[in-house]
Amino acid sequence: DEPTNHLDIPSKETLEAAIRAFQGSVIAVSHDRYFLKRIATRVVAVENAKLVDYEGDYVEFLDKNVDEAELMAIKEARAKAIEQSNIKSKSKMSKAEKMRLKKQKAQAYETGKQRGKLSKNAGRWK
Repeated sequence: DEPTNHLDIPSKETLEAAIRAFQGSVIAVSHDRYFLKRIATRVVAVENAKLVDYEGDYVEFLDKNVDEAELMAIKEARAKAIEQSNIKSKSKMSKAEKMRLKKQKAQAYETGKQRGKLSKNAGRWK
């Protein structure tokens, strides 16, 4: 269930390669469409409280299931719109937002210092 949620890119790629090389069966439940496109060779969907078997990979599933493809396109467009609306350049920030950002950075720096983290240049001049 959601095997890629907390993995970085190299870990995801390693998992994908391992699953593709595995000779047995794997049941993967994921919202990560790219991951599903890379590993799925068969899709079993739950529709109207019944299991519907789609032969072929995830792309073929989307081709055969127009409703699901449209839903995925809407979700992707909505996610892109949200991402775009959250991007704000510093020049468009109010003074209060700039001060809050500056304060957050200072607090993060102090927290790191208190935990005993070395600065990125600490080991260079020994």
